[in-house]
Amino acid sequence: MRHISMSMFTIAMTALTLVSMWTTYESLKDSILPGPEVPIPYAEGESIAIAVPALVLSVGIGMMLLGMKFAVINERRNLGVLGFIGLFIIAFISISFNLDVLYRVANQDFMVDHADQQMRAVYENYLSEVTHELTEREVELKRELARQEGELESEIQGLREAPAGFGERAKSEQYKLTLLEKESQVELEKIQEALAAKEEADTLLVAALPTTPDDVLELEKELRVTVKDVGAIAGIAMPKPVEQEMPIFAVFARLFDWQRIGFMEGFFLVIAVFIDLGDIVGYNLVARKPVRGSSSGGSGGTSVPVAPPTQDMLPPPNFEEDDDDNRAVSKSALKPNRPRGARAMAFNKGWSVYRR
Repeated sequence: MRHISMSMFTIAMTALTLVSMWTTYESLKDSILPGPEVPIPYAEGESIAIAVPALVLSVGIGMMLLGMKFAVINERRNLGVLGFIGLFIIAFISISFNLDVLYRVANQDFMVDHADQQMRAVYENYLSEVTHELTEREVELKRELARQEGELESEIQGLREAPAGFGERAKSEQYKLTLLEKESQVELEKIQEALAAKEEADTLLVAALPTTPDDVLELEKELRVTVKDVGAIAGIAMPKPVEQEMPIFAVFARLFDWQRIGFMEGFFLVIAVFIDLGDIVGYNLVARKPVRGSSSGGSGGTSVPVAPPTQDMLPPPNFEEDDDDNRAVSKSALKPNRPRGARAMAFNKGWSVYRR
């Protein structure tokens, strides 16, 4: 049964290691080591591109982790502090890649949604700032016009020092009002154009539904064309183009968002840990069979005492030599240290029978 269980553990570890190698390769190829790629033909006119650095690194990580597991199971090595730290580091790296691939496979639209949300957040904040600035400027222009109109009416009605009527002071105020209206009209037209462009950008954000990361890039380009004049009028510089995050970092940003983390994220974390450490944890949870003669029978076993050898187990002495001195020495050398008590009486009785 022991050989069967060990064979099953070996098969399970090998299968899980192959899965771990695949997830590590896919994560490295998509995020950190996309190339160089070598085409490998597998059918007529068909080939698959293999990222060589990602493949070599994934196999190396998997084999190192598998070797440490076999060393622990075969009891050839006892993990010390440094060994435990090394196993933890290698397992953590591999678990990170497992989690990245598992989450993106389960949520096919994750990268598109993540890139779209990042881009929208940047441009929505920018349009909000532009709208606030343009609205403040429009209000200020209208306030200046209203103040100048009040100055003119006050002069006509004689509410100030000059008498009522359209006198010289009233004409001066009328002149100022006319200039201010013309200037404000130009500024207000620009503001209205900018606000119209802002509305167009809002419509574009609402209507667009990207399905690939390339669609997100195209939408961003259209937005930048639409709002380039808006920022110039408002005096606010456009934001830099949003760079899409690497898949592995995007997944970890999502998993460490404590406000949005849920059951699915916890489930995939458990699966990712199981792929790399489930076999070795399961092996150590199984109690070992006690071994006779050992001070400790495996994990939690009890010691089994072994009876000491008796005189019956000793070979008979050879007294064929003629030398009496040698015979005496041989007899004294073979004579054991006699124990005391009841056990001594039984031993002496057997020894006397043997001598007869």
